[in-house]
Amino acid sequence: MPPQRSKTVEALIVGAERAFAERGFHGASIGYICQCAGRTTGAFYSNYDSKLKLFLDVFRRHSDRTADYIDERIAHVDTERDLAPQLARIFADIFNAAHLDARWVFIHLEFRLMALRDREAAVALVEHEQWFSRRIGTMLDALFERCGHRPALPGTELAGLLGAMTRGVKLDRAIYAMGGVEDPLSSDQVAGALEGLFRSVA
Repeated sequence: MPPQRSKTVEALIVGAERAFAERGFHGASIGYICQCAGRTTGAFYSNYDSKLKLFLDVFRRHSDRTADYIDERIAHVDTERDLAPQLARIFADIFNAAHLDARWVFIHLEFRLMALRDREAAVALVEHEQWFSRRIGTMLDALFERCGHRPALPGTELAGLLGAMTRGVKLDRAIYAMGGVEDPLSSDQVAGALEGLFRSVA
């Protein structure tokens, strides 16, 4: 991708993230997305043939950042020590990660609601989440293999379960925050629950 086009796409993704979080998929017009991105509608149509494809790129941006974070943390796991608490802390920290903020919650929930009503969106979301689970699952399988573990749950299935837990915890936290109520689950409590999960499968 030429550098100038890369900058334009990046601006559109950042602008779309803001627009979708503020107005939802259907409420965010292409004009408003371009306004948020500081780009023209011509720039949009030069790079995307549908708003859904831009929405998917916003999703992939979040997924890539999360996967890169997990990859970096797993690379530093001490394989001579107990895996369960180390993995539990990695994924508990993801629940608190700054980039998984209220905007992330809005965008993910919006996509799920779309997928319940629109087959094209459902197919795109399923494909994306299967790809993401495979990516994280490959990291987990490689770690277990290095440690000589034979997990009860394959990495991809474990990654899918962890993804569902992340979405649920982040959604609840966003709702509690909006209601002015302190989150009943502390980071340490989440880590404790995850440690039990990892002990049961690894």
